[in-house]
Amino acid sequence: METVVLVLQSLKAARGGWVSGEALASSLGLSRNAVWKAVNALRRRGYAVAASPRRGYRLAAAPDQPLPEEVFPDPVPELVGLEPGSTFHLEYFPELPSTNDHLRRLGRQGAPEGTVVVAEQQTAGRGRRGREWASPPGLGLWLSVLLRPPLPARDAPLLALMAAAAVRAAAEQVAAVDARVKWPNDVMVPQGKVCGVLAELDAELDRIRACILGVGLNVNQTASDFPPHLAGKAASLRMAAGRPVHRAELLRWVLRHLGARYRQVLVEGFEPLLEEVRAFSATLGRPVTVEEADRTWPGLAEDLAPDGALLVRPASGGAPVAVYAADVSIRPA
Repeated sequence: METVVLVLQSLKAARGGWVSGEALASSLGLSRNAVWKAVNALRRRGYAVAASPRRGYRLAAAPDQPLPEEVFPDPVPELVGLEPGSTFHLEYFPELPSTNDHLRRLGRQGAPEGTVVVAEQQTAGRGRRGREWASPPGLGLWLSVLLRPPLPARDAPLLALMAAAAVRAAAEQVAAVDARVKWPNDVMVPQGKVCGVLAELDAELDRIRACILGVGLNVNQTASDFPPHLAGKAASLRMAAGRPVHRAELLRWVLRHLGARYRQVLVEGFEPLLEEVRAFSATLGRPVTVEEADRTWPGLAEDLAPDGALLVRPASGGAPVAVYAADVSIRPA
């Protein structure tokens, strides 16, 4: 464990109290100079560390940033899959064009399952079908997670649903909001859309070599932070909760819920996940408009198929139609 994290853990253990430099050095097996350098490194990362010649150091405040030491403050590894070494490893960047693109490069270089790339800001974030995703600094969580599931490529849409279910559960737990999954890959609150998931594959027909789950989650925006064309459509957890939401804690629980559902899928298959999505769906039982490449038609969203397709009964009558890749919007009842 790096020296900076060791010093940070010791300062946090003091719960706002003073710790002398000598005590830090002695307990951690470091030199006084190494402690001083670690304190300065923490300050550069945004931590407010007070210093007193006679009393030592005190952690006055931690930044609201998804830094690895804030997301996972305990040294116990956070599990991802079933393999013993399958744990989350978080890499933080102040700015990236796209976390998905950066993680794809890492994956092709052999990055292990559970590698997470999170950026304070994306300059070229994107959603489904190449749509732009605004990713301003300090207001949301912009991240990508690398999985290497022993599954066929056709299961990719189900993995996107899995990530959306994990975000929904974390939002409910941390922000205490009524969050729902909108098919195929969004999370909604009553005020609008707060999250989108983008699953991208490196795969053969019979197996997935790597799946990158990109998550864009609006956390602390106010209504004025969104451009006019998104008014009434985009929302944030802060808007739903009526208070700011701590991003590092939220990310911790997003990843924990994602890991739990991923392990469940590997052991039990996707049916328990589909039952969860059915129970917390923003789409099922609602009138919808389906926009396909060659036609647009209304219907009623009735269920999810075992492969994750949305079953929509056309308003014109007939049997439910399995919808896979269309844009589906909810119509007023």
